[in-house]
Amino acid sequence: GFFSKGEPVVDPPNKTKRKVCWDSRDKFFDCLAKNKIENSLDPKLNEQVESSCGGERVEFQDNCVASWFKYFQEKRYNDISWRQKVQAFALQVGQKVELL
Repeated sequence: GFFSKGEPVVDPPNKTKRKVCWDSRDKFFDCLAKNKIENSLDPKLNEQVESSCGGERVEFQDNCVASWFKYFQEKRYNDISWRQKVQAFALQVGQKVELL
């Protein structure tokens, strides 16, 4: 197409495909949490991610469109970082903060 960058056009996932994607994402993120891996996109952690959660990562990647695969991992890390900053600030000012 006129505006494409040579990438194939992919139809948006239907409801069933979205659920499969989200379920495999949740499985991968549960594995990361269990193994205390915060940033699955950090190249320094590739070996740890692969050895601890490689199967879950492959399933997640296979079941989601590439942009979602990257976005969900970035969002997870940003959410973790934000919570840590809020909790650190709360400790600094002596307030207890309950985060979901």
